[in-house]
Amino acid sequence: MTGAVLAAARVSLVDGRLTWTSAPPVVLRRTGPSRVHVVAVGGGPLGGDRLRLEIDLGPGEHLAVHSAAATVVQPGREPGTEASFDVEARLAEQADLVWVPEPTVVCDGAVWAPSVRIDAAARATARVVEQVVLGRAGQRGGRCSSSVHASVEGRCLLAATTVLDGTDPALTGIGGTGGARSAGTVVRVGAGDEGEDGGTDDDVFWARSPLEGPGSILSAVGTVRGVARVLAAETVPRVAVSAG
Repeated sequence: MTGAVLAAARVSLVDGRLTWTSAPPVVLRRTGPSRVHVVAVGGGPLGGDRLRLEIDLGPGEHLAVHSAAATVVQPGREPGTEASFDVEARLAEQADLVWVPEPTVVCDGAVWAPSVRIDAAARATARVVEQVVLGRAGQRGGRCSSSVHASVEGRCLLAATTVLDGTDPALTGIGGTGGARSAGTVVRVGAGDEGEDGGTDDDVFWARSPLEGPGSILSAVGTVRGVARVLAAETVPRVAVSAG
């Protein structure tokens, strides 16, 4: 690859009609009546790449968006150059979105800055899942700054940024991941009446907090398998998820 890649894709489901446009390396494939997969073409992303996905759902529509495989983020030609993938979803009244990509592996030296923005109308719902893995086997992992912003009828429900860095002693210490290699979240927008709860075992720590909206955010930190197990338990009732 000779330079940074700028690519955008868009998917729309309105009045029962699913349409999409995409270009490498972000390619969309329809895999069901109301389901699409994001297929990465050409490897990466690499530092400097700017990727974008827009989602529009009409009133009462339901769409599940997955990725076909794990995303492996690698450093670009210039050290410290950031790569990003921005997802922006607009949900009409009573629409429902499930965004469940496979885990993202942030390799040594990579800088990754994904974001998800949900703008939901009245009685619309969304479920947003993310799992980040610090490095491949034997690596400490790069830096990830992941943001989620969700609003319902124009009112902010959640604005959060999670920063992970396998080389930062503070972020990997007792006040951060505690040496864990993976972290994940499940954000529910406009649905869910779960109270505050959590749990722990040898592989993972997790906690859920309610949001006013309604909604909730679940955070998990632990081994790759442990975090994947917690996230899958939150999503399997609506859509099948591979633990990766």
